Amino acid sequence: MRAEDLRPEELVNWADGVLSVHGRRLVLHDIHAMAQFRRDLVETAGPDRARRILTRYGYFWGQAAAAGMLRVFQWDSTAELLRAGFRLQTIAGLAKTTVGALELGPDGAFHVEAVWEMSAEAEEHLAELGPSPEPACWILAGYASGYASHCLGRPVYFLETGCRACGAPTCTVLGRDEKTWGDRAGVIAECYRADDIRDKIERLSAELKRRDRELAANRRRLEALETRDDPGLAATRSKAFQDVLALASRVARFDTPVLITGESGVGKEVLARFIHAHSSRASGPFVAVNCSALPETLLETELFGHRAGAFTGAVRDRAGLFEEAQAGTIFLDEIGDVAPTVQVKLLRVLQEKSVRRVGENRTRATDARVIAATNRDLEGRVAAGEFREDLLYRVRVVEIRVPPLRERREDIVPLARHFGQRLRDRLKLSRFVLDSTCLDALQAYAWPGNVRELENALERGAILSEDGRIRPEHLPRAVLEHRPRAAEIGADRSLEQIERDHIQSVLDRCRGNRSETSRILGISPTTLWRKLNAWGKTPR
Repeated sequence: MRAEDLRPEELVNWADGVLSVHGRRLVLHDIHAMAQFRRDLVETAGPDRARRILTRYGYFWGQAAAAGMLRVFQWDSTAELLRAGFRLQTIAGLAKTTVGALELGPDGAFHVEAVWEMSAEAEEHLAELGPSPEPACWILAGYASGYASHCLGRPVYFLETGCRACGAPTCTVLGRDEKTWGDRAGVIAECYRADDIRDKIERLSAELKRRDRELAANRRRLEALETRDDPGLAATRSKAFQDVLALASRVARFDTPVLITGESGVGKEVLARFIHAHSSRASGPFVAVNCSALPETLLETELFGHRAGAFTGAVRDRAGLFEEAQAGTIFLDEIGDVAPTVQVKLLRVLQEKSVRRVGENRTRATDARVIAATNRDLEGRVAAGEFREDLLYRVRVVEIRVPPLRERREDIVPLARHFGQRLRDRLKLSRFVLDSTCLDALQAYAWPGNVRELENALERGAILSEDGRIRPEHLPRAVLEHRPRAAEIGADRSLEQIERDHIQSVLDRCRGNRSETSRILGISPTTLWRKLNAWGKTPR
């Protein structure tokens, strides 16, 4: 990267309410307001202290800018990195900066001469304070010092040698490292003393790097979801599933075979459709077949087709699914259940990119991307001699494991709400609302059937509910049995004690709101009042 290549339209991101440079937020300031601020500062704190404050402000700004340039770009040389600091001053509107001599000696000596034309600081000073007996571009000098010091890793100080505020035609500045300044360094450095600034900048830079990584991950996820087939993918928020989507969106761009693994019901076909929809084959067909649902002979003809007369009942030629998936994707679900004879033919298709229909001698070229899925341990089946090792290597170029729902519990409630909206539309319900008392039960259950079981449980609730509000009693018994029960909490207490403790717990959770408490308990406010009164609690 070269300093002259920095362009404000590429460097600065404009959004409603936010102006930033690669994650570092900026704010535009009015020059007249800054001029008034400078005047107030000088009159309140005195010229020397005002200079120190504004110089430190510029120094911090320059260090932050240098950290950003080091974080974002790879520079052709240290000199280009240093020149970028002056380029940033111009982009920021501080001044039109022109660099003259810039020397980096082999012994580490640093020397630079520059000119600041149309300095905003000089204009501010003249507008509110009038001509100055000494140079007044304090922020500019501090900025240049902080920027160069951060880049070189040692103290660098800039001293203004001429200033428009003093009557000079332009502002001129001289920058040197501490050693090169010699005896003058101590006097100049008094305006730059800020021992904690570098640590702050390094912490800020580390935080921005972390945020950049998070933003990049979020951008990848949003791009992946932008044209999604199933809005349920957007409902997921666990890191485990976001990582799955990020990997899926990446492999989608290539025709590499993919093996999707995971328990039954985790959504392997949904992910396969997602990959297809984000691939260059999205306009082609997506053909899915469940390999475990068909007997060996029927699966063979389904996949590869047959010619008329190949077997009893084959009255006409028929193309197989590999041919139907031409220029698209074929999804082989439950590939772990494929018979050994079919495995051999699948291997030939993957190796030769051609199929041979049952009963034919000729081969036909095929151009279908293969995505396979299984809930079985294929390596274990290879060890047992039930699955070909070479076929496993062919279909598992990239493996994506979809974690079960119990490993991403933060997805349960968002998915439940998503399925609720879908069920409302499909079942033509006037409304579908999950009562808050269901949430703990949904999240406590292990969901051995995963996403599919969750959707089925909610459909049961939608059918049993009369008013569209799904309550615990509408959920399957297996789900409810995983909630903490009173008998488990303390078997040595009476039923009245358990009831009293439970009502008090709900009352506390509702912060004393008795209307909400009675609603959750499913009793009338009068009944709640009567029980509390019997236990000696003052009614409200």
